[in-house]
Order: sequence, then C-alpha cells, then structure tokens
Amino acid sequence: MYYFSKALDNDRMLCLAPMTDRMLQQSGQEIDDVSGYFLFASRRSDEFASVEIIARATSEDAAFALKELFGME
Repeated sequence: MYYFSKALDNDRMLCLAPMTDRMLQQSGQEIDDVSGYFLFASRRSDEFASVEIIARATSEDAAFALKELFGME
C-alpha cells in the first residue's frame, strides 16, 4: 500500500492512496471498483472532512508516475 501527499494550502492536501471505506464515504460518491490508487483532494476543517476524487490509477506504475508529476512525497 502506498500513500503520497502534498499540501495545496492550509486546509487541503493532494493525496494518492488506495481508497478506504471512510474516504469513499467522505467523498459522497459511489464507485463500483475501488481497486488501484486514487488521486484526491482532502479538505479538513474543524467540523468535517471531505474528499474530492480526481482520478484513479489502475497500476503501481501509474501511481508512481502521478506521484512524480505532482511532486508528492
């Protein structure tokens, strides 16, 4: 399992990770196939956390390419 992230601002992170049940619930989306890795923006505030799914990478190679493209650690 890989997890990479990069701060976008004080409240948001750009993340690349496998989808968890909790993240899927926070996104409010229905996804039939949660395999692979997902690129998403995570917003945290005092009252709630939200996830905005941007893209899905179906392979490890694709996930590492996105990591490099976005300069994630």
